[in-house]
Amino acid sequence: MSSTPEVGQAAIPAQRGSAPRFHYPLPMPEPSHVPTDVMAEVQAWKESYGWAELSPDPHCMPGTVMAWCLGRLSTPETSKSVLRGIGCLAEWGLVIDDDVLDHPEAPSRVSEIIRFVGQLTHVMESPGYRVPRNASPLVTALHDAMEQLRSECTPTQVARVSAGIRRTLTSGIHKLHLDEPNEDEYLALRIHDIGGYTYAAEIELCGPAPIPDEEWNAPAVQALIECTTLLVGVENDVFSYRKEKAEGQTSPNIVGILQSARGLSFDQAVAAAVELRDRLMLLILRLRERLLPSAVPPLQYLIEGLGQLIIANTEVSLCAPRYNPSAAQRMVLEDVAKTPACWAPSLSTTDTSPLPYPSISWWWDHC
Repeated sequence: MSSTPEVGQAAIPAQRGSAPRFHYPLPMPEPSHVPTDVMAEVQAWKESYGWAELSPDPHCMPGTVMAWCLGRLSTPETSKSVLRGIGCLAEWGLVIDDDVLDHPEAPSRVSEIIRFVGQLTHVMESPGYRVPRNASPLVTALHDAMEQLRSECTPTQVARVSAGIRRTLTSGIHKLHLDEPNEDEYLALRIHDIGGYTYAAEIELCGPAPIPDEEWNAPAVQALIECTTLLVGVENDVFSYRKEKAEGQTSPNIVGILQSARGLSFDQAVAAAVELRDRLMLLILRLRERLLPSAVPPLQYLIEGLGQLIIANTEVSLCAPRYNPSAAQRMVLEDVAKTPACWAPSLSTTDTSPLPYPSISWWWDHC
């Protein structure tokens, strides 16, 4: 992977204050529906646990971004109960991320966090768990969200969601012990802590039928899930780097790691991250080309949904108050996909060779 300053400069502005741009080479249709009614229920659920969110912009109501994202990953035929469960888990995930795993005080509370995460994973995977009256809202809410999904989905589907959340929680703890991970260590962690396996499992829940185990566990399918996840993670790192530093977070970020490991400037590190992202996109295109012709409908839905996940991630990053506290910095959701200025006109590289990282280079064996 090149680390020269020129690579990727066409794909992202050099100024620190400008929004990143990424190229998406597949169609970007608007969602077929936006379940605002479901997200209204999710917001009420969230507030019932004391996690009320005051919108900094009267034109950006809480839940709007999440509703749009759910619309990207589902269809009008998707069960509203399933969407509600997914929405509740997503809101819970934001709270656990901000208030526990990425909290500025997290490095000094590792033992406490490990015990808490152990409890959460047990609660999540125990359908008969009896929640104590004095339980943390994070425990009670997680149990409730999982029970919502259990009432609507197969045990295998729920287990896939649980496995994804377990990976996210475990990698979140692992990151607290890695002050200076190398590039390969960080990328291996980022696959898990961004929540991509959970997103993939939730996309399946929105589809026409469960994916058979032999299809779900096929190496090429797992490579596509992981590659999509890492691409989303790299994009998120570029978008969130300034926010994390401003809040005093000490979690590693690919931009900072590239700066430190290669002695790059900020702009050079961003350019190198963009090139990494674009090489992942090239692999995704090749994996799709291999898998789609013979994919059964549920797997085809997942493959297409993973592409929509990439789009949704970029849209959310440009529109969410989480990353853009000033209304002047935010785009209107409906305008992002159809605004060329939001997207780079091309990828920053044509290099389709495997990236030189042992943890992920096996993906290229399956395209």
